[in-house]
Amino acid sequence: MQAYLPKSMGDGRQAASWTAAIVLISFPTVGMLSKHGMSSLGFAMAFLLCSLVLWNKRLPWPGLPLVLPAIFMLALQALNLLEVPSCSIPTEHWCQIAASFVLLLPLSAGEMMMTTTGIDRNLVRRALVNGVMIGAIVAIVELVFDSPIHRLFEGNDSNEIISLSRYNRGIVDLLLLAIVAAGILWIELRRLMAIGLLAMIALISMLGISLTVHLCLLLGLITLFGSILADKLVRTVLVVLVAVQMLTAPWAANAVYDWVLLDNIHIKDMAIRHRLELWDHGAALALQRPWTGWGIDAFYRQPIDPVRLAKAELMTKTEPHPHNAGLQLWIETGGVGVLLGIAFLVAANCSIGQLPIRVRPWATSLLAIGLLPGMVSFGIWQATYLAMTSVASFSLGLLDDQ
Repeated sequence: MQAYLPKSMGDGRQAASWTAAIVLISFPTVGMLSKHGMSSLGFAMAFLLCSLVLWNKRLPWPGLPLVLPAIFMLALQALNLLEVPSCSIPTEHWCQIAASFVLLLPLSAGEMMMTTTGIDRNLVRRALVNGVMIGAIVAIVELVFDSPIHRLFEGNDSNEIISLSRYNRGIVDLLLLAIVAAGILWIELRRLMAIGLLAMIALISMLGISLTVHLCLLLGLITLFGSILADKLVRTVLVVLVAVQMLTAPWAANAVYDWVLLDNIHIKDMAIRHRLELWDHGAALALQRPWTGWGIDAFYRQPIDPVRLAKAELMTKTEPHPHNAGLQLWIETGGVGVLLGIAFLVAANCSIGQLPIRVRPWATSLLAIGLLPGMVSFGIWQATYLAMTSVASFSLGLLDDQ
């Protein structure tokens, strides 16, 4: 692959290396201090690297098994713009999502992107490890000392309450990149540093208030250690569980919510209660149009059934997304879109299976941490979510020298 690069690409290699290094050293800190800045950084990195790759007249893709489900998903969303009257409004959002996919998919190719651009992996590895450490220090300062950096630059008064929830997305991003950084240290035989880094990130995750972050940490560590013992089994179980959840999402959501109401179960955590109500509303929408769905942004644009709204305690208005990837696909693209989502997941699983044995546990853990927020918290088309998962996939290429 290296022989394919022309001699004139020398400057391009240096530009690509420094582009990747600068973005990765800053990404964790930007995620903590300005979550929307992650999408800007991710898009900038993808744009710059893709421009350098075009010198080579070869744009790397993560393979047809991953690309085709994404393309068909976009086509299905575009078809819904024409087929469903209520979906004629969000054309601009569809274009935004399509552009994000086209731009970020080459970035997620990871190792192939690095090889094609001739990136100096040693330089970028050092940048990522240092970036995670700097981001961790920033996170500790913000979480322990009541957001002093945020207060300083936003001009907040010392008596004003700053919710720790504003750091949730940044901590998830820190977790994703810390897994890769720890993998780099482990493969370089700096085992104590790798364990120490994971321990520090685990502490930071527990300092936050987000249950999603806590679950990401737990699932990431379980899949990491489990994959060391039985990599294929862990990946298979992970994919099967997620696929079953996606397939059964509408019926399961209704059943769980009805069970909670009928048994008068009191849920103290307001976020969990709110999600159950959102999922119940989303399930009702999904079952009304189960084949190809309602189209993009349907969860926000379709009104809540008055009966459900009357029963709800926390769901007082429509939200941008249902906080569940399976339900979001059912609502927007129906059963067809869910099957495409599962095909994408299976392709990602197969791609991990083709990596060197020493890399697979870290890749499996990365997949688990990347999937979980989409299942319980983030919207799957949110730019920050797409950017953080794409940058993490790109960084995974640092673990392989082939």
